[in-house]
Amino acid sequence: MNKKYDAVLFDFDGTVADTGPGIFNGIYHVLDFMGIERPEPEELRFFIGPPLQDGFKTVFGLDDAQSSAAVAKYREHYAAGGMFELTFYDGMEELFHKLKEQHIKMGICSAKPEIFLKKIVEHFELSDLFDAVVGNEPNYTSSDKSTLINRTIELTNLPKDARVLMVGDRHFDINAAKKVGIDSAGVLFGYGSREEFVEAGADYIAADANELFGIITGE
Repeated sequence: MNKKYDAVLFDFDGTVADTGPGIFNGIYHVLDFMGIERPEPEELRFFIGPPLQDGFKTVFGLDDAQSSAAVAKYREHYAAGGMFELTFYDGMEELFHKLKEQHIKMGICSAKPEIFLKKIVEHFELSDLFDAVVGNEPNYTSSDKSTLINRTIELTNLPKDARVLMVGDRHFDINAAKKVGIDSAGVLFGYGSREEFVEAGADYIAADANELFGIITGE
């Protein structure tokens, strides 16, 4: 075995699973409550990746106070079960098991609030596969994931010379990995694009879970 990386950190939304349905339904719940017309799901893609506050400000022009109220309403719906409205991307669960068999450490590193992230991982019985599950504080406002990456690496108890790869579907993941000084891979089955990854300077671009396995292991 020619193991290329000692550990892999996975973003969650758009990387491990298509969480769009749960997120979009939560946003529609907010818009209905606030009396704002529902746009098509395609117009809500901006919400995958950055903080929710950014989405409500950018897409709907809400101010700080309105955005905070929208996030609170969104999380009511999400906590009531919306967080489980997702579909795992083809081959990802199998990939986790294969990497576990090769003793490659794994972490989830997401801008999603950690309280929800851990509930999702436990609900789908994935907890035993990951050495760390790291998310944000509920009231986060920054799209810089570098602090989360550093905390995930710390929790995986890796040696200083460990080779670590960050896997994500948006430029936020690539930018944060570069800031920390680790390699990154963008996946094309999420909400990003090849152009986005090239512009951000991703080290790899993977079309599917099998290609990702080859990048991680060097096989």
